[in-house]
Amino acid sequence: MLEEYKKTHKKAIIQYITIDQKGTVLESDDVFYSSIIKQNITRLHPFFESIHPLLKTTNQEFLFSCIHLNINEQTIIADITFKTFDEKKASLIIIQDLTTHYNNYQLTAQIRNESVINSQVLELKNNYLKEKEEFKNRFIANFSHEIREPLSGISTFVDILSKTNLNSEQKDYVNIINTSSNHLRHMIEDILDISKIEAGKLNLIEEPFNFKDFLNEVIFSFKIKAQQKGLAFESHLGSKLPEHLIGDQFRLKQILRNLLDNALKYTPKGTIALNVSLNQVRANKANIHFEISDTGIGIENENLNTIFDSFTQLNEEQHHKGTGLGLSIVKNLVELMSGNISVDSEFNKGTTFALNISFKIEHSIKKSALKNSPEQEETTATKKHNILLVEHSEITQLSVLKILASKGHFYLDIVSDPADVIPTIENQNVDLILMDINLPTTSGDELALKIRQLPEREHKKIPIIALTGKVFPEDLKRYKKAKINAVIAKPFDEKSLLKTINKYLK
Repeated sequence: MLEEYKKTHKKAIIQYITIDQKGTVLESDDVFYSSIIKQNITRLHPFFESIHPLLKTTNQEFLFSCIHLNINEQTIIADITFKTFDEKKASLIIIQDLTTHYNNYQLTAQIRNESVINSQVLELKNNYLKEKEEFKNRFIANFSHEIREPLSGISTFVDILSKTNLNSEQKDYVNIINTSSNHLRHMIEDILDISKIEAGKLNLIEEPFNFKDFLNEVIFSFKIKAQQKGLAFESHLGSKLPEHLIGDQFRLKQILRNLLDNALKYTPKGTIALNVSLNQVRANKANIHFEISDTGIGIENENLNTIFDSFTQLNEEQHHKGTGLGLSIVKNLVELMSGNISVDSEFNKGTTFALNISFKIEHSIKKSALKNSPEQEETTATKKHNILLVEHSEITQLSVLKILASKGHFYLDIVSDPADVIPTIENQNVDLILMDINLPTTSGDELALKIRQLPEREHKKIPIIALTGKVFPEDLKRYKKAKINAVIAKPFDEKSLLKTINKYLK
């Protein structure tokens, strides 16, 4: 049975042909070419023209690979071996059909080449995305610094102007400028924050803070805002809330501020409410429940799934101001804090946002340590301190000068050229340095490192506070490496500036 199958299915893939010195076919087993006896080999295919000159050689073997032969309207891919013997013997042609082999090899090579090409394309795409991301980050960092510079000036001088003798009309104008600048600052912060979040460069700062004082400050601020709009503001703080927590209070304030601002924005009349309670305490962590509700315009059901998307702003016909980033930032910050947020709303009746966030509980802080704040220490200080401001922006120079001069406890020297900083420190007493990072000929952190390398011990120990708009995590790491003591982000206000300065003055 097997022999019968072999005879039926066996397919020869080699043909043997002998030829004489003139190329005439003497013998053939007719596997591919048939009935070719007495024909000249060159008539079978143009390839065999190349064999004709080799007939004069003796005892030689030649191999020709991957030859395409047309046989009976079909094409095979073959390896051809040509052997010559002495003049008395006929030459031998061996045709081996390797069509399947070459087709498979070609397919494998094509797949391999396509894989290499795809890998190279992917690498090019990754390089493009990397360069695009680096460009975006550089742009954001520069944009952040450049835009914060004038904002610092606006905030400072509006505050200074508000403390002068103004008539009622002028006070109204100052309030309008202050409101507009605050709105602009919040929008810029939103854009920068969402960029940091998308780039994965927004980190939380874990610090102890007085939670109850924090909440009272938020409530006080928004109660005033609600009254100005003719709204009622209600708040309830649970009796079991811990007094001190460890976490990023700035980001928590940003979350509550965005949600409460939204409530004010979309509530034409009625009530805004903030309720804070303790869910549970486990493993020295307190899970806090925050609830912000309003009696505003509400959100339609079909829009509830999109309100946390970036650049999404509902009720555009209402002409509410904003970037459409507030809720997206809130959601990202809550998730960054390993918390969760949900929304419940009824159209034209109101909205409630509920979030749960866990914080470590701080037990070691003593109340006596919180009684004397830096601001309180500043008001009772009798010694005047020498402050060196290294800053090339005239706006910032004047802003710092006005703030410090109004307190009467500081002598201020201003240096705009980085080359003059070291000589100034060496030739006069300096208690603290306010250092701009974006200086004309060198960066502030490089200059700070040079100060730390001075031989005199008292110079190495001078507190250095950076004034900058570049506050990305990689920037903060660079400042820390340069042994900069603290960073004040622009735009800064009088309170934050004085608080930080007094923290480092003895």
